[in-house]
Amino acid sequence: MPESNKISDTSPEIDVPYDLTVVENTQKSVDAGHSPWNLDPVFVAQVFASLQLSPGGIVGDYPIAYEELRVLQQTNSDAVVEVNSDKSSISKIYLKRLVRQDNTGIWTVVGYDLKHE
Repeated sequence: MPESNKISDTSPEIDVPYDLTVVENTQKSVDAGHSPWNLDPVFVAQVFASLQLSPGGIVGDYPIAYEELRVLQQTNSDAVVEVNSDKSSISKIYLKRLVRQDNTGIWTVVGYDLKHE
């Protein structure tokens, strides 16, 4: 794979487990027109970071604003999103397109880094 198509060789400090069957079913749901936000790595990162603060679920606005997130790196299959919020202990979120590596593939959180002071 050419270097330009690779995310830097860093791996997340903390791996996030996922169930490939659930990911595949979510992909089918998105293909059917449901939950299109799964196609946006920043939105997927926003939901993940917000759920770390509100594990019981999110009511109303997300605790982490969309504007507090920014894509650091992205290829067709991988993305790294930076979290710029004082509310979160997370600094970066790592995502992959596990089912389909094109614009129709959903993003799945596979890991994250914590802020270190």
